[in-house]
Formats: sequence, structure tokens, C-alpha cells
Amino acid sequence: MVLGAAVTPLLWAAGAGAGRAAPAQGRWMVASSANFNVYSAGDERQLRAYTLMLEDFDMTLRFMHGLPLDKAADRKLDVHLIDNKAELRVTYPGANENWAGYYVATARDVVCIALRPRRVASQDEDSNDTTMHEYAHHFMRRNLTFAYAPWLVEGYAEYVATTLFDGDQIIVGKINANRGEWLMNSAWLPLEDLLTKRSSELPTERGKNYYPQAWLLTHYFMSDKKRKAQLEVYIRAVGEGQGSVEAMEKATGMTLDGLTKALREYTRGQLPLQGYSRTRKREVSITVTRLPVSADDLVLRRVRMARDDFEEDGPPFVSEIRTIAARYPGDAYAELTLARAEQLAGDPAAGMAILDRRLAADPTDLLALEYKALGLLAKADKNPAEAATLNKAAGAVLAKAFQVDANRYQVLLAYARSRKTAPGYPSDNVMEALLLANELAPQVSEVTMETVQALAMRREYGHAAFLLKPLVNDPHGRRNERAAQLLKELETKAAAGKSAV
Repeated sequence: MVLGAAVTPLLWAAGAGAGRAAPAQGRWMVASSANFNVYSAGDERQLRAYTLMLEDFDMTLRFMHGLPLDKAADRKLDVHLIDNKAELRVTYPGANENWAGYYVATARDVVCIALRPRRVASQDEDSNDTTMHEYAHHFMRRNLTFAYAPWLVEGYAEYVATTLFDGDQIIVGKINANRGEWLMNSAWLPLEDLLTKRSSELPTERGKNYYPQAWLLTHYFMSDKKRKAQLEVYIRAVGEGQGSVEAMEKATGMTLDGLTKALREYTRGQLPLQGYSRTRKREVSITVTRLPVSADDLVLRRVRMARDDFEEDGPPFVSEIRTIAARYPGDAYAELTLARAEQLAGDPAAGMAILDRRLAADPTDLLALEYKALGLLAKADKNPAEAATLNKAAGAVLAKAFQVDANRYQVLLAYARSRKTAPGYPSDNVMEALLLANELAPQVSEVTMETVQALAMRREYGHAAFLLKPLVNDPHGRRNERAAQLLKELETKAAAGKSAV
């Protein structure tokens, strides 16, 4: 095992209040650190330990890639710890029984849901793998902006997901027990399928070895300096448009059969691990705040509204929220939750009335400002004759929200949408807002597409193609044919522009 330099997190204090009033406190708490807001109804000591572990994981990834260790996130990731599958289904009724959590990145929010581990400091049960896998995706899209092949996106997340924190050591490269069993006891995918397909494109049984083999291939490259250099050659070639199989064979100097044989040999030896020191020069500051009592009933239901498919089960859900909110009259947390539910799948006018009441009480309430603007934009979409007036009104509200928080991607995206009916779209201000939104939330496909389309309208085809490539290569779900076609068009126009110069 090779010991690396110390991983040194930044000293950073941050609060996470749920409103300006001081209502009765509930069971749910939020621990805020430099890069995370971690929500939990469990023990406070465990919550702090879990938050510290996430900060250590973030710093490990930064160290591995030579990124600044002392830079806090402009936008923290919200992580919600739940106790059981019943709570998981509150956030996502259609969740698979085998899930230990999931990650959502939409125009509404970016959140991670994870089952609370029984032992934060130990990973004997692979208890934190889901959270770390999903955070690796989040980190990769935010910090390693490149058009990586789908297998590598998943393989990298699998590789770092088993990171173990053992006393003063951080150990990277452990095998997940379930993945190891699949590798040892199941038929392997042809390497060509791994390199050229997504897991969703394979039959269920064959696809089960996609993640284990992606982990193995990533581990093989990451564990050796020479092979890591080969991986970098492969990454550049794929990013420049070379076929994945051709790029792999050229980078490694092996045929796929030869590489498969090398991988099987690799599994028969002692797989090397990477080790780093957990010693810090400065402590990680974690601020724990209790949410109001109303959050006990509503915090997970708020997460549910972040999903794009929320409206499918919306009306019964809105009725449920109305019943819950009625138990907390005048409570800001409950009223804002109800207002958003009404907007999305209930009575938008009722939702707007609640927001106006909240803003009368507190004109700087960020969520009330954001939700009001979104309500105006939604109304503009349904009323073309009034669209210009409604969009202008939304823009005025969003300007106030921006003054409260200049790093909220939802506000920036909404501002750009509010200007679509204005002459000269996209203006310099709109373009600046979209680029900042994309920087803050590159994981959100809606943000990427809005930014890419605006750049294309300004004939900045090369920049647009650069931002679109990671989305086209996104391994989750089916291939985005619309985005792939748009990428081809952008690259053709960019090449034509260069030829004309």
C-alpha cells in the first residue's frame, strides 16, 4: 500500500436554518459542513461522524486528482439519511426494494437519499457504498468535466465507493462483496459490450456484471502508474471522438481478448489498495441545527417533490400535504411545502396566495421568492398572450432572490427562462447566468441543455459542444438521441467555423 500526503479539509462554518422564526424543534437535524448539508433524525454524534466522513471522502477525491483541498463548494449537496425502506418509499413510492438509496438531479433540486449506516466508522457491510458511489458521480460532473466513456463513469464511482476510513488511514480500492461475487461466479460480458454500451442497453442477466467489470477495469488502470497513463491516453482519444474499442486497443497495445486475459490474471492476485493519511492541519467545522416539528412529517415529502415524475402521483400527495400542513398553522416550513405542492400538482392560485402571505411576513424568504417566480413562469407558459408581462414580473422577483443567494442554480435557470420572450435573447446577462448555473449544477441535464442551446444561438458552437459531451455520454438511462444529434450538429458547425478562419 502506498501512503500519500495528508488530506487537509478546510475550516468552514455554515448554518442551516429552516426559517427566521424559532418554532418548536423536531427530531430532524441538519449538519452543515463545507460541502454538505446532511439531514438526519438519528443521533447527533452519528450525524456529525457521518458528515465528517463525507468531508474526508471529498478531500480524498480532491487529493487523488490534484484539486485544491481548501476550496468549499459554491453549492452544497443535500444528503438525507433514512432509517428504512418505508421512509425510502415516502421519498420515492416506486423505489426498488433492493435500493439502499438514490440520487436526484433535476431543475428542482439535487439531493441524495441513503439508508443510515449502523457503523459510520466501519464499512464491513458496505454500508456507505451507495452514498459514495452517487457522490462520486456528483463530484466527477462538477470537477472532472470531460466526455468520459459510460463504463468509466460507473467504474470510477464503483472504485471509490468502497473507500474505508480506518483510524488515521483512508484506504481506496476495496472490493464490494456483492460485486466480487458476481465477478467470481458469473459469466463475464464481452469486453466490447462493456466498452461500447450502457448497462441499461444490456439484457438484465448479462447487465448484472456491467458494474463489477467496470469496477475491475478501472481498478486495473488506477492501481499502476504505467496503466494509469494508458487510461489517460484512452480518455483523450474517446473525448476526441475515437471509437471506444479502437481507443482501448491503441492505448494498451492489446487486443480485447488480450486485455480480458490480463484482467482475469489480475483478479487472481492480491489487488493493490491506495492509502492516504487522514491527519488534518485544521478541523472540519460542522454546525448542527434542528428543524421545526413540522419537518418530522414533511422533510422527506419535500424530497419527493424534487423528482421529475412527481406529478404522476401528485393529486393524492397534495391532499396529504394539506392535511399535514393544517396541523401546523402559520408554520413557515409547512406553508412553503404546501405552497410548492399546490404549484406542482394542486391549486396553483392557492399556492401563490400562501407565498404572498409568506413574503408579506418576510420579503427575503428565498424559497418563497423562488417559488413565486416559478409560479409566474408556469402561468406564462399556459397564457401566451400574457407571457411577456408574467415573465417580466417573474424576473423582478428573481432579482430579489438573487440578492439573497447568488449561487442558487434554480434561480439562475429561472431567470434565463424569464427572459426568453425578451428581444435579443440570450443577452450577455442571460448567458452569464446560464454559465454560472451550469457551473453550479452540471449534473442537471435541463441546465446543460438550456446553456448549450443559448450558446448555439450565439454561434459559440465549440463551447456548446464541450458542455454537451458529458451529457451525451451519461451512462444513466437510455441514450439521449436528441442530445447526440445536437452534438453532431454543433461539432460540424464548430469545424466549419474553424475552417473559415
